[in-house]
Amino acid sequence: MKLIKAASAIALACSSSVLMAQTIDIQITNLTHAQHFTPRLVIAHDNTVDAFEPGLEATSALAWLAEAGVIDDAQNAASSGQNFEALLGPTDTDNSSNTWHRIDGLSAPSSTENYSFDTMDKSHLSILAMLIPTNDAFVGLDSIKIPTTPGTYTYMVNAYDAGTELNDELNSMRTDIVEQGGTPLGGYGAPGVAGAGASPVPLGVGGMGVAAKVGFAQDGTAIGANEVVDGTDGPVHIHRNVLGDTSLTDGASDLQSTEHRWLNPVARVTITIPAP
Repeated sequence: MKLIKAASAIALACSSSVLMAQTIDIQITNLTHAQHFTPRLVIAHDNTVDAFEPGLEATSALAWLAEAGVIDDAQNAASSGQNFEALLGPTDTDNSSNTWHRIDGLSAPSSTENYSFDTMDKSHLSILAMLIPTNDAFVGLDSIKIPTTPGTYTYMVNAYDAGTELNDELNSMRTDIVEQGGTPLGGYGAPGVAGAGASPVPLGVGGMGVAAKVGFAQDGTAIGANEVVDGTDGPVHIHRNVLGDTSLTDGASDLQSTEHRWLNPVARVTITIPAP
């Protein structure tokens, strides 16, 4: 009996290794009422890669994604050397520790999308996208272990605050509210939406020190060559939701509280591991 059990255990272990998926099916559902997801970053990686870590300051790559939806240089050349492409390497390539892909277009509220993704036998999966309109909120699936047994697996995903920008929720065209020193508050034409000619500048990156663009926290300081900290709103944490109000012309926010607020989780991710 003991020999039979041992043989069964060995057979199960061998079958699990064989079933390590190369191509998996991923379904992402936007559960919010009025928040869009920017292009989605999907990463298959080993346990040495960490796209983000709650409780720690955001990297420059995470700051670019959470503030402007930028994943690679094709989206914004100003982010060269600071985005996920610089961090992870070329897309759809086996980079030893990871492979990743950018899913283009916006994911609309209450929408569901399906696609296949080649994991190249990597063991973990992370998915990130910015929520718009917000200042620096992002939906984040953080380093889940990719199942090896065929079947369907569902994950409920929360919104996080990157902590790299003040959640002022104000349109950059407004000049009635300023920070200390006279710098106007506000984002890029609308909270969380990049406008023409505006480029996000993560705080303390590349020797720039405090960001000059409006809508960025003015008390940020660098703690490393590729790290960002905001003394008011960091580190990365579960998002407390937008404040919002009922006025588009004045008040504490330019977001409609009756439309843009949400409750976590903000996304549902379903992974299907096909049978061999």
